[in-house]
This record gives sequence, C-alpha cells and structure tokens, in this order.
Amino acid sequence: MYNTFISMTFKTISIDCSGMSKEGLHLAMKELLGFPEFYGMNWDAMYDCLSSMRLRGSGLSEITLTADEMLIIECKSLQEAEFDVGIFMEIIEAVNARELDAGNKSLILLNLIQ
Repeated sequence: MYNTFISMTFKTISIDCSGMSKEGLHLAMKELLGFPEFYGMNWDAMYDCLSSMRLRGSGLSEITLTADEMLIIECKSLQEAEFDVGIFMEIIEAVNARELDAGNKSLILLNLIQ
C-alpha cells in the first residue's frame, strides 16, 4: 500500500541531535511539541504523546494535526546522537503504523539532515 502526500500540509520542527542525550531529546520534543508538564520523559510517553496529535483536546501535545497534515521532524546529525536512535525510529514507525492501520495517512515524516 502506498501513502500519498500530495494533498497534505506539513508542520515542521528541527532538532540538532549532535551529541544529544536521551534526556536532551525528550526535553526538545517536550518543548517543541508542547508535551504536558507530567510528560514521563520515556519512550512509552513519547509514543503516547505523538500518537495523540490527531486527537483534539487530548492534552498530550499543544500541536494537533488534521487528517491532511503531517509533522516533519528534521533531525540534523542523527548519526551523532548519544541516545538509542533505533528506538526513536521504532517509535516513529509504530505511530505511523497505528495511523495506517486505522485507515489514516502517516502522521510523522523524519527528514534526516547531515
């Protein structure tokens, strides 16, 4: 199955991952996406907050997306990150899989920048 992006609009955040720790990533995501004060700063909490971005009024992210919007996360120097990049990518993949399984378009696009 192919996912079309032609009619979509995008919201973009940028993160410089060079030397970034797991805690640094969680803090950046919390700040850039408006995760709540009680955000757990762990992978499960990140999945929950990202998965809720199309649920208006969830309170898990200040950014909400319609069915025709997608979040682009620009990750600069991801290969230089000090957190587990594989887990981060698995979370993005799981969020998108959940959307696709529900018949929606993908929610997140990673843009990897050197």
